[in-house]
Amino acid sequence: MRALLWEDPLGQLAKRLKVALDRLPARKSAEPKVRLAAAMKAVSSVSNVWLAERLKMGRPASVSQYVRRFRLRGGASARLFKAPVSRITT
Repeated sequence: MRALLWEDPLGQLAKRLKVALDRLPARKSAEPKVRLAAAMKAVSSVSNVWLAERLKMGRPASVSQYVRRFRLRGGASARLFKAPVSRITT
């Protein structure tokens, strides 16, 4: 049931971050996938399992690592990331 609730915020974030959900890159750690995963983590209680499956990011533990590295690089504090994410309601 929660998976259905996560689909709407994912769509909103994809639109605001200008990421085409139907044309995600194949690489598991592709930047658009990681941005979406980090954004979803910031606005919801989404599980790594769901993100790994929905965004085709490999193992759930890998999602945590990709998001962690994104945050350490400062990606989550970038203006182009924060502004769209701050407007999402779950």
